[in-house]
Amino acid sequence: MTDRPAFNPFVPPQRRVSKAMLTLRPIDHPDHDDHYVDVCGSARAYQRLVGSPDVVEDIVTTGGYVLAFGESGCGKTALVNRCAHWAREALREALDARVVIVDLRKHALALESSSVATRIGWACQRLVRALRDEKALVDPAAPELDSEDPDQILPELDSLLDPSLALIVLLPDHLDLVREVLLYASGMLSPRVLYLAESALLTDAQVRKIELDLEDTRPPTVLRLRTLTRPDVLRFVADRLDRHRGAGRYPGLTDATVTELVTTGSVKTLQRTLLRTFEMLRGEAVNYSESYAVTVEDLNRYTRGIQS
Repeated sequence: MTDRPAFNPFVPPQRRVSKAMLTLRPIDHPDHDDHYVDVCGSARAYQRLVGSPDVVEDIVTTGGYVLAFGESGCGKTALVNRCAHWAREALREALDARVVIVDLRKHALALESSSVATRIGWACQRLVRALRDEKALVDPAAPELDSEDPDQILPELDSLLDPSLALIVLLPDHLDLVREVLLYASGMLSPRVLYLAESALLTDAQVRKIELDLEDTRPPTVLRLRTLTRPDVLRFVADRLDRHRGAGRYPGLTDATVTELVTTGSVKTLQRTLLRTFEMLRGEAVNYSESYAVTVEDLNRYTRGIQS
């Protein structure tokens, strides 16, 4: 019988080993939704949105704003993508309507040092352009659309949008700009429009202040992610090792290796470390079998390799 092929169980579903690391994105690939693992409190955060009985009705009648925050690499972008996928399906069912997703995150790196007004103005211009391309507007030539004034456009999106659709907007990272969150969540909401945002630098105290400032109007739905723990690593490793049993042969991990992986600090680094360490061992071929368990020294050899 032919030996089972060597397989890397930590290759994400959306990429090959030779390509850049990408996050899970069920808004484009629905099968990615099955690959989420409860790490850094992501399951609880996700349930905070999808488990609310009134969330869809609120989006339809007044609009919505969701903020995911936590340290860099904790899975905010993957969580936002999952929330957007869920919201699209929920709004489609509730409204029997087309749902447009506009992702403004990938073009915003140059805005990191800009003022709040500049950032919101940029997002508004990009959004208008995307809605025209999607043929999602009642009157694409409406004069207010060319004003480039967020105060004239964003709060009025309900009247500007084709009534047969709803809109989900993925906003650029808010960094530590508390005022930016307050402006979107208090003054820019429109019925049938859901904003999803993330921040790596907002603190618990700042987010709590935002919630208090808006508690008499419409506080944002806040999704908090926490630091990586040993149970997180165990769940992630067990999921990836178990789901690929039929795909080929690969080693397991020692308990000491699992403990060491907690020091990677984030699920993003955890994924990268496991992917590259297993790929290193697969290339060496010597120990790449079910009878072997990846050691701390193997992790250290990978780390020394990227530092040299």
